[in-house]
Amino acid sequence: MQQIYSISVRDQIKRASPCLQQQTADVLADMYQADKLYGTESERLVAIDKVLRISIEQGAAMHRLMRSNSVKRSLEIGLANGFSTVWMLDALCKRRNALHIAIDPYQKILFHGVGLAQINRLLPGARFEWVETFSIHALSDLIRKNERFDFIFIDGNHRFDDVMADFYLSHQILRNWGLIAFDDMCMPAVRTATNFILNNRSYAIVEQPVENMLVMRKMDYDRRDWQHFNGFQVDWPPEKAEHRPPHPSVSLKGVIWLRNRLRRMF
Repeated sequence: MQQIYSISVRDQIKRASPCLQQQTADVLADMYQADKLYGTESERLVAIDKVLRISIEQGAAMHRLMRSNSVKRSLEIGLANGFSTVWMLDALCKRRNALHIAIDPYQKILFHGVGLAQINRLLPGARFEWVETFSIHALSDLIRKNERFDFIFIDGNHRFDDVMADFYLSHQILRNWGLIAFDDMCMPAVRTATNFILNNRSYAIVEQPVENMLVMRKMDYDRRDWQHFNGFQVDWPPEKAEHRPPHPSVSLKGVIWLRNRLRRMF
């Protein structure tokens, strides 16, 4: 039975992305069929949480997007067990001087180096860098260095404010016409963050077949004036929808006071 399942996984990967290197396809097949994988921090096999991995369909979609858009420099927030990283590194393997950076402060602490161990199984290809710090610090450092990337995958902390912080900083290092992808669109916090972006920033949706991932193209630099704001939809979890707080009211007196204050300032 295990052998039949193994063949099935390999066939799924081959059908989803026939241009994968054979070594990459073999590594991915082993990863998707495994309940445990070796890491860099333990001599024993480490149990993996399959909920954290991207699907074969999503990995193949990212692989196609990166290849079709001639991505040469990519970055991801959240390395975990390395599934997305392996797909992304293969997409870069034929590009000269390609670079992929993965940001994850918990790679060795929580994931026992499983992601790093899978990357070490790949044939030499694109240059890979793992940054062991929080994304706000790593991204800020890249901004100061004036680095630029063609593709960024946001799959770190999934709270609304963390997704927004990762996007805000990633925007500074994403090239114009570059791509940014958000994982786990099933989560209300992620959908709410992307609703803000689509209504307030110069980004356009890039159509692709995976429902749980949203891909956008950066259309321009940030040219908003200081008071710009467009309303956007807040998605509530079903269990909390009936208990959402009332919309805050603002008195007319308060609006007049703020208007007069701003007139005096400017």
